[in-house]
Amino acid sequence: MFDPSVTIFESTQSQLAESPLWHPMLNTFFWVDINKKLLLSKNIHSESQLKTVNMPDTLSAIAWIDEQYLLLGTSTGIYKYHINSSTRHLILSIENTQLNRRSNDGRADPWGGFWLSTMDVNAKKGDGKIYRYYKNQLKAVVSGLSIPNGLCFDKSRLRGYYCDSLTSCIYVLDLDEKTGEPCAEPRVFYQFNNTDVDPDGCVTDKLGNLWLAVWGMGCVMCLSPSGELIKTIKLCALKPTCTAFGGENAELLIVTSAFDEAINNTVGEQGAVFQISGIKNGQFEPPVLL
Repeated sequence: MFDPSVTIFESTQSQLAESPLWHPMLNTFFWVDINKKLLLSKNIHSESQLKTVNMPDTLSAIAWIDEQYLLLGTSTGIYKYHINSSTRHLILSIENTQLNRRSNDGRADPWGGFWLSTMDVNAKKGDGKIYRYYKNQLKAVVSGLSIPNGLCFDKSRLRGYYCDSLTSCIYVLDLDEKTGEPCAEPRVFYQFNNTDVDPDGCVTDKLGNLWLAVWGMGCVMCLSPSGELIKTIKLCALKPTCTAFGGENAELLIVTSAFDEAINNTVGEQGAVFQISGIKNGQFEPPVLL
């Protein structure tokens, strides 16, 4: 059994940090602060400075395209973003005329597609959706959710995962071998008995294990492909939000978190970004193919 070690990767407190992403061509982690409309980035070397870029709308999800560009999922649509110039180009709009809507979790899939969820800003029950952008086409693939999260993929098993945080449930979708398109109805993968905690963002490793940030429980859980709990790693932040593998050999697990006003926040771990080392079988995120 592995022996993970938890340290702080970036101590700056975010209001709602999300969507950590390792860019393998730049040796850099990117993430967002949804509430502050920020894109943040930092190289893995300790002497690197935190870089922040303000966005004109709510940014919630990111993926990488190549050495120069990211793909951004925001409250107004999907954008191609030039990293060095901090400029962006609209690819397509999503629910941009509905002021009560915003984007939420998102991730690239192994076929080159990009999945992005949307939700009511007040988490109205049943109003959440998940879209997939693939080969210049956008398709709604899941609806009837409340707080859609946890988008991640296991290509070897032809699976896609997502959570509905409000129902404390993780679902699994069967995906087409050639296209990555959902080809069956979703089914329950893991149901939390304690509905006061919320499954949030997660990522899969090379073995198909899910590394899940559990909002309200202050931990990362590792679940096997059969839904068995392998390990729980405690964090100092009560509300971890999402996970991502990275580092030169995908040997690090980065975990974002949210600021919690109910806790004495003179303790700076709430809203920090954590680094977990000692985990094997990590893997890089695939690029989006445009």
